Amino acid sequence: MTETGNVQRIPGYCALCTSKCGCISVVKDERMIALEPDPSHPTGQALCGKGRAAPELVHHDERLLYPLRRTRPKGEADPGWERISWDEALDTVASELNAIAAQHGPESVAFGITTPSGTGLQDAYTWVERLRHAFGSPNAVFGTEICNFHRDDVYAFTFGVGTPMPDFTNTDCILLWGHNPSATWLAYASRVAAAKARGAKLVVVDPRREGLANKADQWLRVRPGSDGALALGLAHVLIKSGNFDADFVRN
Repeated sequence: MTETGNVQRIPGYCALCTSKCGCISVVKDERMIALEPDPSHPTGQALCGKGRAAPELVHHDERLLYPLRRTRPKGEADPGWERISWDEALDTVASELNAIAAQHGPESVAFGITTPSGTGLQDAYTWVERLRHAFGSPNAVFGTEICNFHRDDVYAFTFGVGTPMPDFTNTDCILLWGHNPSATWLAYASRVAAAKARGAKLVVVDPRREGLANKADQWLRVRPGSDGALALGLAHVLIKSGNFDADFVRN
């Protein structure tokens, strides 16, 4: 941390999505006034608009800072919120959950979890899952992106693990297929750009020439909905030419 007069510059990372971009929090008179990139951090080359808006989120008038309990029936114009302690809030939730489980069984409860990719829940949702399993409920309601389930599940079914981080440092060729990290994952985009600068080839499959597609060595402008045909064509070329690891595929 550095300090000049009444201004502090505190290093850290932005927790508003899965990218965890390195950043500098600029604090003046104990109030965050800006969030800036931290180029010394591995993921701190740039910050998106959401990250830069962090001071607005931190100091928003409607930000919840403590538990509130409704004192009037749902549907009332004024819910009659009253502040309660964290201990009282936790005891109330636990008591209600146990009462429902005793009467209807734990499987009658569904646990709602927002997207880990686009919120600060990335570091916490596994604890919600542990709570759900300990409670005995099989029901998890996830709010997530359209790209999420097939991306994570296909990797797990194919390779036995979830989505790994690409080896940008050593790769000679990068394929971005329907993925524009310039708009969704700036730390990822920065590493792609660095790999290309050292000589790696970049291939982008996307109907639109957006983001890194403008810098691609090959931009494949597929018609929307024709990705499957392209994938099958590439598989055919690999099989016909023998340019794949046959032992790995078989085993």
